[in-house]
Amino acid sequence: MSYQKHYNNSIENPEAFWGEQANNIKWFKKPTTILSKDENGFDRWFEDGKLNICYLAVDKHVDAGFGEQTAIVYDSPVTQQRINYSYNEVKRQVSRLAGGLRDLGVKKGDTVIIYMPMIPHAAFSMLACARIGAIHSVVFGGFAPHELAIRIDDCKPKVIITATSGMEVDRLIAYKPLVDEAVQKATHKVEKVIVYQRNLGAVNPKTERYVSYKKLVKASEPVDCVEMDSTDPLYILYTSGTTGKPKGILRDTGGYATALKYSMKYIYGVEEGDTFWAASDVGWVVGHSYIVYGPLINRNTTIIFEGKPVKTPDASTFWRIISENNVKVMFTAPTAIRAIKKEDPDGELLKMYDLSCLKYQFLAGERCDAATLHWLEEHLQIPVIDHWWQTESGWPMVSNMMGLEALPVKPGSAAKPVGGYNIQILNNDGKQVGANEEGLVAVKLPLPPGNMLNIWGNTERFIEGYLKRFDGYYFSGDGGYIDEDGYVFITGRVDDVINVAGHRLSTAEMEEIVSSNKSVAECAVFGIEDALKGQVPLALVVLKSGDYVSGFELEYNIVNEVRRVIGPVASLKKVLIVKRLPKTRSGKILRKLLRNMADGVEYTIPSTIDDPEIIEEIIHEFKLFKIGIFEHATEEEKQTLADLRIDSFIKYYKSYQHSVNDPEGYWAQIADTFTWRKKWDKVVEYEWDTPKFEWFKGAKLNITENCLDRHLEKRGDDNAIIWEPNNPDEANRILTYNELHAEVCKFANVLKNNGVVKGDRVCIYMPMVPELAIALLACARIGAIHSVVFAGFSSVALSTRINDAECKMLLTSDGVFRGNKAVDFKSIVDEALETCPTIETSIVLNRVNGKVVMKEGRDIWWHKELEKVNANCPAEIMDAEDMLFILYTSGSTGKPKGMVHTCAGYMVQTAHSFKNVFQYEHGDIYFCTADVGWITGHSYIVYGPLSAGATTLMFEGIPSYPDYSRFWQIVEKYKVNQFYTAPTAIRALAAQGNEMTQRNDLSSIKVLGTVGEPINEEAWH
Repeated sequence: MSYQKHYNNSIENPEAFWGEQANNIKWFKKPTTILSKDENGFDRWFEDGKLNICYLAVDKHVDAGFGEQTAIVYDSPVTQQRINYSYNEVKRQVSRLAGGLRDLGVKKGDTVIIYMPMIPHAAFSMLACARIGAIHSVVFGGFAPHELAIRIDDCKPKVIITATSGMEVDRLIAYKPLVDEAVQKATHKVEKVIVYQRNLGAVNPKTERYVSYKKLVKASEPVDCVEMDSTDPLYILYTSGTTGKPKGILRDTGGYATALKYSMKYIYGVEEGDTFWAASDVGWVVGHSYIVYGPLINRNTTIIFEGKPVKTPDASTFWRIISENNVKVMFTAPTAIRAIKKEDPDGELLKMYDLSCLKYQFLAGERCDAATLHWLEEHLQIPVIDHWWQTESGWPMVSNMMGLEALPVKPGSAAKPVGGYNIQILNNDGKQVGANEEGLVAVKLPLPPGNMLNIWGNTERFIEGYLKRFDGYYFSGDGGYIDEDGYVFITGRVDDVINVAGHRLSTAEMEEIVSSNKSVAECAVFGIEDALKGQVPLALVVLKSGDYVSGFELEYNIVNEVRRVIGPVASLKKVLIVKRLPKTRSGKILRKLLRNMADGVEYTIPSTIDDPEIIEEIIHEFKLFKIGIFEHATEEEKQTLADLRIDSFIKYYKSYQHSVNDPEGYWAQIADTFTWRKKWDKVVEYEWDTPKFEWFKGAKLNITENCLDRHLEKRGDDNAIIWEPNNPDEANRILTYNELHAEVCKFANVLKNNGVVKGDRVCIYMPMVPELAIALLACARIGAIHSVVFAGFSSVALSTRINDAECKMLLTSDGVFRGNKAVDFKSIVDEALETCPTIETSIVLNRVNGKVVMKEGRDIWWHKELEKVNANCPAEIMDAEDMLFILYTSGSTGKPKGMVHTCAGYMVQTAHSFKNVFQYEHGDIYFCTADVGWITGHSYIVYGPLSAGATTLMFEGIPSYPDYSRFWQIVEKYKVNQFYTAPTAIRALAAQGNEMTQRNDLSSIKVLGTVGEPINEEAWH
């Protein structure tokens, strides 16, 4: 049958049409009434039919002899697991969990919240609820406690089913504490919380409220499916809340089952026994309909994927899963494909896999731009179908119905209305408009089966939001038009239409043009307030990986292309390159949030946002380029070091030109982000003939207040130093900023107790242990000048440096572990000090428990001195040009030279360069393999990272112990993001071949840095 004939039948005689479709599922009692009205006058489907959707999804196939067919494939690259579940096994798991729920008092009509990661047990929980007639409400795993508490109070669950934790690319999210907090916040008191223990680090404490998922299933007897009315609620699914308070969309049972069975055959073209993969989350409507219920009702193999389209481990993940599982039809969001395209623009990773099994690729969740559609078509060489629907509808409303006939594709259109949906375009008066005339997308009632029943507990809101706007119609909230061939074009939410000088313009059309630029991976266009024109469009774009087009060039090309296609009326004049766009976890770009941010309108960051930190990133860009409300921002507003971060070529270019043309203004701007006891009188004073340069002349400060104190209020509990010992079997040490501050103050008091005052020189000859960094900072705290000597230099080299600097004190240790040996330091120190008359005291750290001889009157133990002091030590006020440290060159050119660095200029430059060279972001783990005995260690293990509020990793050992994979073990262990080493080390590691690197997951590394000597081409590669 042709599409048109099929569609006409569904519209002209909906009862006969859907009565026939209802025969394709198994009813306990077949309906005799196909379409009726309830007490509110709402349409209801198959009201006298009896069925159970769990039976349709599981038991029916087992009874028919298909029990050994794979029902669910669990593929989790984040935990490196892959498990296949047959229909027999799914029935066993689900029926026992259903029995456990019943044992806990859950009965037909009760509500159950499911707050789970993407694991099979989330689907088992949904099916178990359906089996006994409980109404499930799946809440996206990882939602904040406040949002979960709102949903608890709205649907009042008897039980919550959760897991101890979930995985998000490279980090573990402990669910259990989130549930604990939500349960405490909620007014409604949940009786029981069932917890699935994942053994991923988060522990399930034993309390009266909490029940072990595994023990419950093991101890329970299986139960059969209960008989449900067709109109009984199956689930509540809350919308994301991006447009206000979350709405609980209520879904029926019989109509939904009928619609899903219909859609699998006619829309997706899937036969029983095929593999169907919707790469979404069960927390969204796609997951409900096309990960769980739709495929299982149709006896397909469905895939539960715990991962991301990129970074788990790379942009080939989707193609691997399709190839390995013989996927016939795949369904994902355009955002996912754009992410893949950004990482792999030429589709090289896609070519690694045999994708001949894939017949159709479906896209939905947001409007698909033409560039993404064409990229998929080019590389997959199969039909790529964009289709449109909503959480409210539960299944597609507009699509190319591949089970009937493949209509020609029109980029920008999701094709034609699906059977049962009488879609019309209305004007504000409710009158139908002509072809190609834009208006409001509405559906003439009755809606087909499977659409929302109501809003849970709020019929008035249901009427107000969907039925009141146009009598006899469901209003979708979207704008669009239908062309002369009957193709539907959705232009976006009604509030995505902007009014520029009286002209109504679609931002969707502009996005189509912007995204067609060869450098653009994805974009968002939205309107911002303009005093003259009311609104003007602003485009934010994310570049494809490896594309370094300048902002000027990109803006010029895009503005001119929009002007050419739409005309000058579009008034697009600003194109901003950003690192990423704010999205919901389901991939929808938060355009309304962006608009409110730019306009200075009060906004709430939605709970569904993928990463809240992106808001600060965008605001930083708005400030930098004076967008919207930030156009007239005062210059006096205090900036942070992050605000001045150079993370794009255009910023680098502007920053470099600023530094050359106005060095005083440039460095003053950066210096202003630090904490000063007194600001400078002059940025720089210099005499060319002397030569003499004084930076920030007249300023007063203490560098440790910038490395420590200023971080305590907001980042006190963040990790400051991670220490990895030489022996991987020895425990590591982690110091937070609060803990490091306390240790520095205590040791500063030790120094003072032993006679060290401002201006004294202190020599430090120590292994790479946390006490080394503490010693540097303690000296700086009290104004003592430290001089670190590389631990391993001879006694002669040590004494030469001590005498040149006239050091008063030596800080050392009994020894150091290097590989499988303990090296004695104390004997080297004792020999050196025989010719060092200025040393009064030597403080010795017990590191290797070696047998040492302590010289009475000179040598004292580190740990015993710490017992005498407290952690209160105010910072000494230093002049900007006071000496901070002396660091001697290696002596390869003759007598060692003591290089002097002063307090202010060194602090400003190291922090700024650290932040920008390594592109450090809050939360990253930074690992420099150098020794603090060299300038690299001073600047980029201690002072640079700590003044920037970073987490810096110190490593005591060598790259070859216990074998040459040690660096890579550390990278994987701590998920290192920036890795900084020497070409010599790289050459040594490269000589071992690739096998050592392949043992470990190095995907966390974002920046690889080398320093110390020129790097040869072979080592680079």
